[in-house]
Amino acid sequence: MVDTNVSSPKGEQDDTFVQAVFVQAVNIETDFEKLAQLCTDYFTAHGATMSSYHHIPPVGASDHGGSVTVATQGYPEDWVKKYVEEKLYKIDPIPKYAAIHSQPFWWSELDGDPKLTKDEQRYMDMLREADLGDGLAIPLFGPHGRNGYAGVGFGKNHKIVTTFEVARLQNAAQLAHQRYCTLLREKGRKEISLSAREAEILTWVVRGKSNSVIADILGISSYTVDTYLRRIFGKLGVSSRVTAALRALALGLVE
Repeated sequence: MVDTNVSSPKGEQDDTFVQAVFVQAVNIETDFEKLAQLCTDYFTAHGATMSSYHHIPPVGASDHGGSVTVATQGYPEDWVKKYVEEKLYKIDPIPKYAAIHSQPFWWSELDGDPKLTKDEQRYMDMLREADLGDGLAIPLFGPHGRNGYAGVGFGKNHKIVTTFEVARLQNAAQLAHQRYCTLLREKGRKEISLSAREAEILTWVVRGKSNSVIADILGISSYTVDTYLRRIFGKLGVSSRVTAALRALALGLVE
């Protein structure tokens, strides 16, 4: 399915220009929906008929819910409806496999894999019966464990995709994902404003220090540390040191 041929020199020059325009547009985009459209347009321009973005928030993040947030474009409406209403995302094996792979893989590669559970194979059977054709799952990696993957479908009659084209799609998807993570981080920091002292105390909490130790380090009383910590909990919307640390790391409030 994957050919090792590369584009012609002129084709490479044309694509270099397209890449440059895409990179510039992604890096300055500040709107989530427009960022998604940039990616969709890029995939479509490179032969895709369907695309999806699967975002997996890290544990501790305010948007973590134990499920995958999915945005789709180009998939048949009945398939999208079925995926949501029947909660197929719970048995879809592609997100799980994308989380443990560093390189793109074809959806069809999972079909019949002996490591699949019965439910996961049932999903692959339904995917095959939906007759959507094959596509790529592109693992995406972001800061503080904010990962995901992009699904790029080529329909039933797609042309052979070269390794060069796969790498091109992977680079574009990863760039857009990183930008998405940056925008989320900026949004989170605007919504949660910590004072310098609160940020300092939260940093020590993340490092596992007790109130008394933090008090000694900063030269303040344990009572004062406790007061600051209660303020921090309120701002983060948590009720324990552990969840505060996880949320701080997920939001990039501390390094």
